[in-house]
Amino acid sequence: MKIPVISLFPILSVFAFAAGLDFNTIPRPPLAPDPLELVTGDAQPVQDAQQRIAAIGLLDKAHGLSNVRAQPYDLKTNFTASGGLASDGNWTLEDIAPRGGGYRWTALGPNYTALNLYPESSANGLYGNQPGGILPLRLLQVRSAIFFIYLGVGPQASVRTATGVLNGAPQNCVLIVIGAGKRSFAGGRNWEESEYCVDAQTGLLSQYSPAPGLFIRYDYSSGIRFHDKFIPTAFSISENGHLVVEARTVGVTDPPARTDAMFDTAGLTALGSGRAMNPGLNMAIPVFAPGQHFPTSNAAAMQAVTLHGNLAGDGALSEVEILATSDPGLNQAAINQANSLAVGRARFQPGATAQSSELLLTLEFITSAH
Repeated sequence: MKIPVISLFPILSVFAFAAGLDFNTIPRPPLAPDPLELVTGDAQPVQDAQQRIAAIGLLDKAHGLSNVRAQPYDLKTNFTASGGLASDGNWTLEDIAPRGGGYRWTALGPNYTALNLYPESSANGLYGNQPGGILPLRLLQVRSAIFFIYLGVGPQASVRTATGVLNGAPQNCVLIVIGAGKRSFAGGRNWEESEYCVDAQTGLLSQYSPAPGLFIRYDYSSGIRFHDKFIPTAFSISENGHLVVEARTVGVTDPPARTDAMFDTAGLTALGSGRAMNPGLNMAIPVFAPGQHFPTSNAAAMQAVTLHGNLAGDGALSEVEILATSDPGLNQAAINQANSLAVGRARFQPGATAQSSELLLTLEFITSAH
């Protein structure tokens, strides 16, 4: 989801205009080869209404086949996190949506425990057992991988299609850039494209890659069925070639009645209006590389660094990780730039839940062409 919240972007646009720069005409570097990438050849842009309907329909079908939220449910998930963050270790999650309204989710992990409750009488009011605060990044990632995969594909989105193979099975893949406007993309996967790959035989989502270097793979091998839905047996999350999450579905059943005492707010604190977390922010921002002096378009090149972090309600950015880079020499500059753009930018008004957000940010560094 492209969300223009970075205030430096208009300033860059003014400088770029003065220098005669057109960001869209500057060549982007190719993505580095990744063994988890399923789209290894060229992707094809949709050309007409029927092609766009078919591509988006592929995602709608995949969502419909496995959407646990299509009915009341009690979903239990365990995962193990690694990768050098404070949240590394074993986690237990439970999400309960009773019939008739209300919602309860709990998380137990290393030095962290949380109970979050939306009572039926206050659908947008969040209550909890501790003051609202930042959610650990691995927790955000896992809950996003379960509940926040599919985003609305509006008329400004670029849509391309490709094929791939996973464990010998053919895959139909869709590449999307939300908010692309009139821009077009060619060749292999672009730095800005999110990627969905669906098993050509089952129609189930097999891999989701919201940004280069970040891959979520879904396993349905145990054939978990809940009503008419196919629930993933397990899934894994890999970053920059390293496995950081191994998750499995412990069970999914019909939930308790909403009159059960577990949905009572007694002893809990009102944390705010709104959810504790939302779908992540996925942005690409053009910036000038350190030491550059606004080259003209015909003398400009571009390098890219995609990073990942935890954006708190007060704008603080933490748990920053590099997902993919075309020039490792710019990695630290990307981290510095991300911190300077995020710091101190409070995003919520009094009474709103102080949400955490997973941030996926691609810094497109403009340099002089060599």
